[in-house]
Amino acid sequence: MNHRSNKLKALLLTCLWLTIPTATHYILAQSSDKTTASKHHVAPNKPSIESLAKQVRAQLQQQQRENDQLKQQLQERDQQLQQALSAAQQAQAAAQQAQTAAQEAQAAAQQVQAASQNNKENSEAVIKLQNAVQGLKADTEASKQTLASVKQDQIQIKKAALNPDTISYKGIELTPGGFLAAETAYRQRATGGGLNTPFNAIPFSASALARQSEFVATGRQSRFTLNAVGKMHDATIGGYYEADFLNAGSTSNNNESNSYPLRQRQMWARYQRTSGFTIVGGQMWSLLTLTTNGFENKSEAIPFTIDPQYTPGFIWVRQYGMRIYDNFLNKKVFAGISLENPQMTFGGHGFSNNFTFGSAGNPGGLLNPDANYSINMAPDIIAKVAIEPGFGHYEVSGIAMFLRDRVYPEASAKAATGAYDDSKVAGAVEGAAWFPFKKGLYNIAFRGLYGQSVGRYGSSGLPDTTVHPDGTLAPLRNLIALGSLEFHPGKLDVYYYYGGDYAGRAAYLNPSGQPVGYGSPLFSNSGCDTETPPSSSPYGPGILSSCTGDTRALTAHDVGFWYNFYRGSKGRLVYGMQYDYMQRKTWAGVGGQPEAVENMFWSSFRYYLP
Repeated sequence: MNHRSNKLKALLLTCLWLTIPTATHYILAQSSDKTTASKHHVAPNKPSIESLAKQVRAQLQQQQRENDQLKQQLQERDQQLQQALSAAQQAQAAAQQAQTAAQEAQAAAQQVQAASQNNKENSEAVIKLQNAVQGLKADTEASKQTLASVKQDQIQIKKAALNPDTISYKGIELTPGGFLAAETAYRQRATGGGLNTPFNAIPFSASALARQSEFVATGRQSRFTLNAVGKMHDATIGGYYEADFLNAGSTSNNNESNSYPLRQRQMWARYQRTSGFTIVGGQMWSLLTLTTNGFENKSEAIPFTIDPQYTPGFIWVRQYGMRIYDNFLNKKVFAGISLENPQMTFGGHGFSNNFTFGSAGNPGGLLNPDANYSINMAPDIIAKVAIEPGFGHYEVSGIAMFLRDRVYPEASAKAATGAYDDSKVAGAVEGAAWFPFKKGLYNIAFRGLYGQSVGRYGSSGLPDTTVHPDGTLAPLRNLIALGSLEFHPGKLDVYYYYGGDYAGRAAYLNPSGQPVGYGSPLFSNSGCDTETPPSSSPYGPGILSSCTGDTRALTAHDVGFWYNFYRGSKGRLVYGMQYDYMQRKTWAGVGGQPEAVENMFWSSFRYYLP
C-alpha cells in the first residue's frame, strides 16, 4: 500500500512539473495579445508608455513570485519523493532479505522433517533401549538393596545369636538388667543406720550419736531386674521384677559375711492393649509418684540420689497396687485409678491406753514380729489425670484413705464395756509438672502433696495421725513438696533437689489437764540440750530425757553428679558423688524448740548391665 501511494505522488508531481511551463507560456501569450490589441485600439485617453511598462513589470514580478513559490514547493516535493523512494527501496530490500530467510528456514525445516522422518524408527529403538537400560539399573539397585538388607539381617541374626538384647523363652522376650554397686556414706552426725538415712531420726546436738561422725560402706544396693514381654495380636502381656539387698534378717550383720537377704522392690504383672488401655497389678511405685510418660511403669521421675531413702519432698511408696488406666485425645490425656495397700502410721504423746488400731506382726501370717501393722478396713484409693500437650507432663491426683481404731471409753475397768470402732476418712491432693528442655539436655520438675494422713507417702516417715484424749483418731495435716533440676551434658548427669516434709500440730488436753497429741506447746523440750550417759550397754547410747522433739519439718538440699566412664553396647560404668545438707525442725515446747543439722556425703561406683 505504501509503495503504490509513493508511485501516485511521483506521478502527480510529474504532471505538475509539465503543467507549470504551459501555464507560464499561456500567461505570457495573453499579456502579448493584450499589448497588441492595445496597439490597434485607439482609446480616447491613450495611456503613457511608462505606465504600461510599470504594469508589465508588476505583472512579471508577481508571476516571478508565483514561479518561485512553485519551485520551492517542487523542491520540497522532490525531497519528500526522494525520501519515500529511499524508504521504499529499503523496505523492498528488507522484504527480499526476509523472503530469503524464510526460504532458507523452510528448506531447513524440510531437511529436519526429512531427517526426523528418516530417524523415527531409530529414535523409537533408542527410547526402547534407554527404557530397558533404566529398568536394568532399577533391578540392579533393587538387588543391591535386597542384598544389603539380607546382609544386615544376617549380621543382626548373628549378633542376636552371639549377644542377644533379649532372651526368647516360649515366645516371651526376657530382658535382664540391673547394676552392681560399691557405695559409701559419711555423716557428720551418726544415725546408727546404714546406707539409707532415717531422716526423722537425725540426732539433736546433745545426743551421743551427734557427737560422733559415721562412715558406712556396702554393696547392698546392687540391683537385679527382669522384664518379660509377650506380644499378642492387639495387646502385650508380661511383668517386671526388681530386687536388691537393702533388707535385714534376724542374723544379718557387718561382722564377716554381711549376710543381708534379698528383698523385693517391684513385682508386677501387666496387660496392655495396643490402644493404650492397661491393667497392672503387684508391688510397684504408687500412682501418686510423678511419671514422665503417661502412667507407664518404669517412667517414674525417681531422684538420682545415691541415698536409697532419696530425699525429703519426694512423693512415693512402693507397695501393692491394682492400677487401671487409659489414654484419650491421641495419647495427650491419661486417666486412671489405683487401689493400693493401706498402712496407717502414728505419732504423738500423752495418750491413755484407751484405743488400739493395730498389732505386732504375726509370724504365722508371715509378718515381721518386730514390726507393727495397722488393721486396715479398705485400700487407699488414688485417682489421677495427666496431660501431655506436646511439651512437658502435667498431672493432678487425689487420694482417699479410710482410718479406723477401736476405742475403749472405760479402759480402767476390768471389762471393756462400751467399746466401739471409730472411723475417719482422710484425703489429699497432688499436683506435679515435669519440663524437658533442649531435647532432654536438662529438665525441671515440681511436685507437691497436701492433705491429711499422707505422712508415710514422704521420705521422712512422718506420722499420718495422732489421737484425741478420748481415744478417737486425729488425722494430721501433711505437706510434701520437691523441686528438682537435672542436667545431662556429655558424659555427666548433674542434679540438684530441694524439698521438705511437714507434719501439722494437733494439741489437746485430757480431763486431768495434761497435754495429748502431736507437737503440743505443753510438751517438754527442756532436756534436748543435755547429754545423758549410756542406757545399758556399749550398744545403747544415752536417750535424751525431757525432750519430746516432735518434728515439724525436714528440709534438704541435695547436689551430686554421675560420670559415665563408658556407655555403650557393653553396658555402663559410672562413678557418682553426692552432698546433702539437711535440717530437722521441731514444734516448740516447754524449754525450747530444738533443731538438728546434718551434713552427708556419698560415693558410688556401679556397673549397669546393657
